Amino acid sequence: MGNKQSNPSTTYNNIKLLYTTAVHCQEMNGDQQALPFYIQALNQILSIHRIRPDIDLLHYDILRNLCDIYIRQYDITQASRFIDFAIQAAYKSQRKNRIFEFLDRQGEKKRLEDDYDGALLDHKKSIDIKLKIDRSEGLDVSYSYRNIGNVFYNQGKYDDAVFMYEKSLKIQLSVLGDNHSQIATTYDNMGLVYDCQGKYDDADCMYKKSLEVQLSTLGDNHSGIAATYSNIGLLYDHQGKYDDAVSMYEKSIKIELSILGENHPSIATTYNKMGVVYDHQGKYDDADCMYKKSLKVQLLTLGDSHSSIATTYNNIGLLYDNQGKYESAICMYEKSIKIKLSILGDNHPSIATTYNNMGLVCYHQGMYDNAIYMYKKSLKIKLSRFGDNHPSIATSYINIGGIHYHQ
Repeated sequence: MGNKQSNPSTTYNNIKLLYTTAVHCQEMNGDQQALPFYIQALNQILSIHRIRPDIDLLHYDILRNLCDIYIRQYDITQASRFIDFAIQAAYKSQRKNRIFEFLDRQGEKKRLEDDYDGALLDHKKSIDIKLKIDRSEGLDVSYSYRNIGNVFYNQGKYDDAVFMYEKSLKIQLSVLGDNHSQIATTYDNMGLVYDCQGKYDDADCMYKKSLEVQLSTLGDNHSGIAATYSNIGLLYDHQGKYDDAVSMYEKSIKIELSILGENHPSIATTYNKMGVVYDHQGKYDDADCMYKKSLKVQLLTLGDSHSSIATTYNNIGLLYDNQGKYESAICMYEKSIKIKLSILGDNHPSIATTYNNMGLVCYHQGMYDNAIYMYKKSLKIKLSRFGDNHPSIATSYINIGGIHYHQ
């Protein structure tokens, strides 16, 4: 209330200065340096008795940027706080452009929480509002298409994800040209899907295009570049290029630690991926160390029922299987499956992977009937999601054939 007697122009200028300082800090030094300036600006606005329209516009911009920071930091509690406040205010004032902005962010928050149905609902509401404001498909709509593609990717609906990414990319290229960081993000997302589909050359092409754009627009120490290095590492792992994969993960980790600190889910994901490579190389102690580091961060930041934690349990199960610790492996797989079924349903490629891994343990234990049962459950999901021409389908047939050979 202290600013009630202040000159309105002076108040606006003070808030505007804090906001522009925050934006500059964010561009130069990252989110953490910008946060205090955004918070100061927000507190000044909240102390005003009657907010002028120009300050109200700044208010929404500050709330939007704070939401984005907290979503990137996986601080769901703080993100929810600002999203809920902004959506209520936007609906009350009927600012449709602000409503869709915060619906987009609410959808992303729900995706990170594994609430995929809720995320889709918010993104579709957002698109409806955008198309009512402007019937042409502009950049705002392209971002919604990409957001929906991200949800489809998490659901394992890879063809649907590619379809949405292609729609998004077409609009972005027509509006932004071919050298913008937003386009790099879409290339990166497409690369992830192609990798999951076993289309490794296509994935490699997307990642190279993404990296070229990012290095020219963002410099070489940006979280987006770290994510791309991590994704390329995953691709190399799938191709059996283990030393190259580790090199990429190390480049990713170096950037992530400098920007995000040591307790961020993105870092946990990279630790996890490094663990998988070490497991493939037979470096079991190194793999175990990476998984423990990953799990510690995930449990701290995500709780104990998140899909990322299910992935880590699955990977630890693989490690135990390779070490001959079969009962421990089964225990990890069961913990993984329990979380996945509750989040993803019973027809997701990730669940097929864990069924396949459980079949492998049964095979190693000489429990051939149980192994075939698990392999067939895995194969059924893969055929329904990938068709009959995916590398993992061949793996399933080889696994089942190997058991019949031994019997």
